[in-house]
Amino acid sequence: MRWLPVLLLTAACPVIAQETARQWLGDMSSAVQGLDYDGTFVYLHDDKLETMRIIHQLGDAGERERLVSLTGSAREVLRNNESVTCIMPDSKTVMVGQSRPRKPFPMVPRDLDSLEKYYRIETAGDDRIAGYLTRVIAIIPKDAYRYGYRFWIDKDSKMILRSDLTGNDNRPIEQVMFTSLGIGGPIPDSELQPSLTGDGYTWYHQDDGKATPEHAGASPRWIVRRLPAGFGLTNYQLKRMRPDSDATEHMVYSDGLATVSVYVETGAAGADPFTGLSGMGAMNAWGTVVDGRQVTVVGEVPAITVEMMAESVTARAGALDD
Repeated sequence: MRWLPVLLLTAACPVIAQETARQWLGDMSSAVQGLDYDGTFVYLHDDKLETMRIIHQLGDAGERERLVSLTGSAREVLRNNESVTCIMPDSKTVMVGQSRPRKPFPMVPRDLDSLEKYYRIETAGDDRIAGYLTRVIAIIPKDAYRYGYRFWIDKDSKMILRSDLTGNDNRPIEQVMFTSLGIGGPIPDSELQPSLTGDGYTWYHQDDGKATPEHAGASPRWIVRRLPAGFGLTNYQLKRMRPDSDATEHMVYSDGLATVSVYVETGAAGADPFTGLSGMGAMNAWGTVVDGRQVTVVGEVPAITVEMMAESVTARAGALDD
C-alpha cells in the first residue's frame, strides 16, 4: 500500500503534462494576437532562406501588422482587421484583398479537444531562441495524412519565437525563427505605415470572396468521397470567375489545423488540363479531370492527402443535369 501514492502520481503525470502543453498553446495564441512586438525572423523553405521584419500592434482599432522583406525581391504587406495590402515594387503593383489568417506563423485553434483525436500534443523540452528561454511544444499527427508542428514559446511573454512544420519523418519542411525581437510597446504608428506610397503603381482589388447573387446559398454539386479522419467541409463558394465562363466551385475542408481546398471548374478551351502532383515546400496540389471538369486539390498537407481526395471527387447524382 505504501507504493499506491507513487503509482497514482506516476499515472497522473502524462495527464498533467498534456494539460500543461495545451495551456502553453492557448497562451501562445493569445500572445501572438495581443502583444505589441517588433522583430526580425528568418523563413527557411525549399532550400531558400528569407529574412523579414514584422511589426505588430493591438490598439483601439484592433490588430495592425506590417511585414517587410529584407532579402530578395522587395515587398511589404500591411494587414488590419478588414484587409491585406501587398506592395510589390519590382512589378509596380499593389494587391488589396480581405484579411486572412496571419503568416508565416500557423494559427492553433482554441478547441484543442477535437484536435487530440488526430494529433498528440506534447511538451518537448526547453531551448533558447534569440536570447529568450523557451518551452518546446509538439503537435504530432496520428496518421500520415497531415503534417506535424513544433513551437518554441517564450517562457515569460508566451510569444512564439520559432515554429517548424514537420513531415512524417519528423524532419522540418519549413522553419520560421526570430533572430531578434522586442516585445512590448509602444509601437509608433509611423512604423505601421508603408515605406512606399504606391503612386504610379497598378492597383488590383480582389473580390470579397462572396458568391455572386445567382449562386448565393447554393449547395455543393460535388462530393469528396475519401477524406482523412477528422476533415470536414468548412466553407463552400460557387462563383463565376469570368462573365463568359461557368461557375467555379470551391470547397474547403479542415481538421481544425490543416486546411485543404478543392476546386472544380470547366477547363479553358484548348488548354491542357493539370494532372498529377505539383508541390512547393509544404504546399501540395493534385490535379485530375472528372466528367470533363478540371479538379484541383491543394493544401499544406502531404502529397498522399491531396491525391486521395482528388481521385475521389465525384458529382452528386443528377447534379450535372441542372
